[in-house]
Amino acid sequence: MAWTGKIIGGVLGSFLGPWGTAIGVGIGHRFDKGASRIQEAGMVMQVAFFGCLAKMAKADGAITQQEIQAVEQIIARLGYTPQMRAAAIEVFRKAKDDPHTAADYLNQLAAVIQYNPQLATTFLAALHAVAQADGLIHPNEREILLQAERAFRLQPGTIDTLLGGRTNNLDDAYTVLECSSDMSDAEIKTIYRKKCIEFHPDKLASKGLPREFMEYANEQLAKINEAYDTIKKARG
Repeated sequence: MAWTGKIIGGVLGSFLGPWGTAIGVGIGHRFDKGASRIQEAGMVMQVAFFGCLAKMAKADGAITQQEIQAVEQIIARLGYTPQMRAAAIEVFRKAKDDPHTAADYLNQLAAVIQYNPQLATTFLAALHAVAQADGLIHPNEREILLQAERAFRLQPGTIDTLLGGRTNNLDDAYTVLECSSDMSDAEIKTIYRKKCIEFHPDKLASKGLPREFMEYANEQLAKINEAYDTIKKARG
């Protein structure tokens, strides 16, 4: 079902709370021309997501040029139309100075995706990109990442391993696959295959992930493959 500017304010309000209505009324008309690309859940998801990005960028007290560039790169990778880009920027602009906390936005996003771990790690990848844009993750930025880990109900340690770069540590590899070293080869292979299926584009699309975010999902799948290769090599 396509979105229209006439209904976006009301739907955002019902999904995202009173502040969602205010944002929706302000940007709804900008999505009219590009609305056919986004389903209802996807729209709500993306508004909450850009609110999270805004809070991350402002976490250390000021938004740097590098952080702005990181957000612009995310928008570019999503392939937004000019109307959708303008709306995303307006959400970001309003959210960075509103009275709500990063936790408020994270909890809303977590609820919208129904705590799905595959969708959660996809969004975490983008949040992490903004956090490290200026070359240093500020303690406040790290705290937001940890808040996201908790809000999304992910396995403790996800931030330190899944988003910490390439997986070359055996313990990290087990954490990425959510398995343990005392499992058999067959058990680990089964878990690995299940995760590959869960990150398949068709599977994620059926759970409501907008197709613009599939590139991030593919990056998480690459980390899963790398983790499995690390475990296989370690076991000979």
